[in-house]
Amino acid sequence: MPLRRYLCSDLVTLRSPAGEFTVNLEEIWETGAVVECEQEPPTGAPVQIRTDQVRLSGSVCRTESHEFGWRAEITFSPLTPWRIEVFRPAHLLDIAETG
Repeated sequence: MPLRRYLCSDLVTLRSPAGEFTVNLEEIWETGAVVECEQEPPTGAPVQIRTDQVRLSGSVCRTESHEFGWRAEITFSPLTPWRIEVFRPAHLLDIAETG
């Protein structure tokens, strides 16, 4: 069964070896997420998405530059999967329910 992916828009903190940055969480699913950032997080870098409720650890698996910055895909550690019951991002949209 494919993983259920959600579109969202929520400001979160991305912690990396280069520091902490406010980024926009664009998509989330149990094993990963996509964030929009102003600075490129290096592919393979360990990162952590932080909110008041949760710490999701993982690594950057892909980045893509665009006109306004960087889009980065993060793969979560199996020890910190995302659960909707624990952290529900703002403006969450289940695209499976819109079809």
